[in-house]
Amino acid sequence: MPDAMAAARRLLQRHFGYPDFRPAQARVIQSVLAGHDTLAILPTGGGKSICFQIPALVFGGLTVVVSPLIALMQDQVAAARARGMSAAGMHSALDATEREAIWASLRAGSLRLLYVSPERLTTLSLELAAAGIRPALLAVDEAHCVTEWGHDFRPSYRTLGRSRYRVGRPPCVALTGSATPEVRSDIATVLRFRPGRFHTHLGSFDRPNLWFGVVAVDGEGDRLRALLDLLAGDDQMVIVYAPTRGLTEAIARALVRAGHRAAPYHAGLTKSRRASALQDFLEDRVDVMVATCAFGLGIDKPDVRLVVHWTLPATPEAYYQEAGRAGRDGGFARCVLLWRRGDAGLHRRQLDVTFPPRRVLERLWRDPKAVAAGNVRESAERLRHELKPESGPVNWKPTDDRRGKAERRIVAMERYAGDRSCRRKMLLEYFGEHLERCAGCDRCRGDRRSPPLDPAVRARLAALRRELGGRAGPWGGSLLEPDVLRCLAEQPPATAGALAAVPGVGPTLAARVGGVILRALGSEPPAVASRQSAPLRGALERWRDGVSAAMGVPAYQVLSDAALDALAAGEVRDRSSLARLPGVGPRTLAKFGDALLRLVTEHGSNPNDR
Repeated sequence: MPDAMAAARRLLQRHFGYPDFRPAQARVIQSVLAGHDTLAILPTGGGKSICFQIPALVFGGLTVVVSPLIALMQDQVAAARARGMSAAGMHSALDATEREAIWASLRAGSLRLLYVSPERLTTLSLELAAAGIRPALLAVDEAHCVTEWGHDFRPSYRTLGRSRYRVGRPPCVALTGSATPEVRSDIATVLRFRPGRFHTHLGSFDRPNLWFGVVAVDGEGDRLRALLDLLAGDDQMVIVYAPTRGLTEAIARALVRAGHRAAPYHAGLTKSRRASALQDFLEDRVDVMVATCAFGLGIDKPDVRLVVHWTLPATPEAYYQEAGRAGRDGGFARCVLLWRRGDAGLHRRQLDVTFPPRRVLERLWRDPKAVAAGNVRESAERLRHELKPESGPVNWKPTDDRRGKAERRIVAMERYAGDRSCRRKMLLEYFGEHLERCAGCDRCRGDRRSPPLDPAVRARLAALRRELGGRAGPWGGSLLEPDVLRCLAEQPPATAGALAAVPGVGPTLAARVGGVILRALGSEPPAVASRQSAPLRGALERWRDGVSAAMGVPAYQVLSDAALDALAAGEVRDRSSLARLPGVGPRTLAKFGDALLRLVTEHGSNPNDR
């Protein structure tokens, strides 16, 4: 174990630039490296990904990572690759050539991180077993989805334990930012953790920089007025959560009419319109994003200052996850719920759709052509597969229990909105944590504000987010944590070496995108530019931009900034010197070597020879 942890720290320094793990991370990683099944509940910003990425590198084999959404996987894969880790995502957005390339890496044993959905793992587990590929580790990211989505929305989450056994029962680490004791027990059961033989690591759920409040409203018009009053404050970036697609669009239109830069975001929009709205939000061209609940999982917008819920969410888990999109940079942020008595009626009606009354189910099972709403019919078919009424008397207890739990979550949200107790205390106690002192809510009246950023720091932060925001994937995940971005903006490193020494950056990332970061900060060393051939530099950048656009990947995945700098400085004259550049491996050399050498010949000469 000491040797494994020492190796883990070296890898952490190389790929992330941190000299050591945070205490909570260290405990989780020690457990994983020792081969224990591990359940880790770490708060937003707690560095959950490191808890499986570094062990994956230490183990040296394949780690399979279960992730809930394709866009989130794409972000995670791109960010891992940018830090020098061999990673890929297996999902429906790939073409046949891309899938075959992944399988070639799997067969060669060179892939360290493979991100998949739970549905894809169902078939992939059989394929891996048939190919004799046994993962060294299984990681389940956003593990609360096992309970929240598994029963009645994405049943493949409930079969993860079976898939795990198919691939040889590797050690498993499950990670989430929020889970009640009941949910934690459910996750362990589904993943087939052996009772008393797995390790649980709990971080605090408290986010002291978030302020919680509820605004009581009398009706829909009053709700809009309350929202406009909230937006009249000094909050710069805002997310408004609404329960339906139609409401997101109606609210966004009302906000635009009131003079706000607002846009809707939901699954019913075209892919291009969603991408455009998201990019506008990430690049601060839109101040208010009005979205359904799917928005936010994995989206890296650290400076959201206000999250408003248009109406009561169905569960405290959903509320805390969505409210937690605020203040990821550690700055003060508000989380406000607009609430009217009777708001929970929508969720109770939805329960009658998810769990139709017994008489309705029995009628539909007897007569599939009986009149019923489409979504009720879908629930009846789902429950028929689960309860198997054709096999004899139905055991209603599992569905009755699930409905009862869902009802209790609704009641917990009603209590949060209507009681006169401390909001933060109620939320944390729901997750099983005792609160000593409230850091801020409308009942306790704490409302501390962060001092405004210096304009120069704000400008550098904006430049960094603009340059790095779109480099990880389609949901704009940043390559750097919010605290690292702020550190860079407040104390810009003057050289590539100084950048590599910044905790959270490290030499691997600095080699790949260091030029981008230094240019965004306005601190690119002049000596670099003076050694470079301007015509060659321009030709190389145009070539890299064209290839990245054609491949649909960020430019740094085609050729690292360090390699581009060396080429432009005349350090490459043949294939052997090209192969020695940082980030130029056999695959890059085979695909692009001839084109790069041709550009060097056509556009460049070594400035030192002039």
